[in-house]
Amino acid sequence: MRKLVLTGLVAALAAPAGASIVYSNNFDAENGGNTALNYNGFNGLTVSNGTVDLVRSGDFGITCPGGTGSCVDLDGSTFDAGLVSSNSYAFNAGDRVALSLVFSGNQRNAPPPDSFSMSFNFAAPVSGQFGYMSSTLGSSIANFTNLTSLTLTVSNIQPNFAFTDLTFFFDPTNAGSTVFGLQDGGSDNIGVVIDNLVLSVGAVPEPSTWATMIAGFGLAGIGLRRRQRAAIV
Repeated sequence: MRKLVLTGLVAALAAPAGASIVYSNNFDAENGGNTALNYNGFNGLTVSNGTVDLVRSGDFGITCPGGTGSCVDLDGSTFDAGLVSSNSYAFNAGDRVALSLVFSGNQRNAPPPDSFSMSFNFAAPVSGQFGYMSSTLGSSIANFTNLTSLTLTVSNIQPNFAFTDLTFFFDPTNAGSTVFGLQDGGSDNIGVVIDNLVLSVGAVPEPSTWATMIAGFGLAGIGLRRRQRAAIV
């Protein structure tokens, strides 16, 4: 298992032009726009092995992006953070499959620092490149060969770490299908908050279309892990 750790160094990369959005959820319409603890009625998502909380902005001291709508606390109210899993989505060789969201640290000053994971789990082994991009935390890309899962873990997220964007992606060299997953690393009912979840599938952008900029050191560390078997880190 290779591991790459970066603490927010370099660049933000433009999203690929022409990508098709195959899943999108800002959670505002879930449960009629109302807060629901231990919620498992998401459109296109299921929660297993624990719970998450759907929170309307302003409830329980949590403010969603823009101060309106709803967002998700990934560590639900059962002292057991749940695994959020998607439906299965197909991809072809030459696509870029990109899972994007915004996240913040827990908003109730609960120690210790939090962590959460984003994962892709494949129906059969896949090869290609994978990486991440964030306007705050930087970017990285690496090769992978014949793997059945990819996991991105964001660690050392301080309480009240402000909402920032993050995209986890892979560029396969063979066709297949994937299920994405999200999971908080804690179990204290107060976790990372996410919103604006989007999965897109489209052609890999040309390097000339990628805009880069120097970014300051981030407050959260990111670890990329490649595993032979599906796993949430």
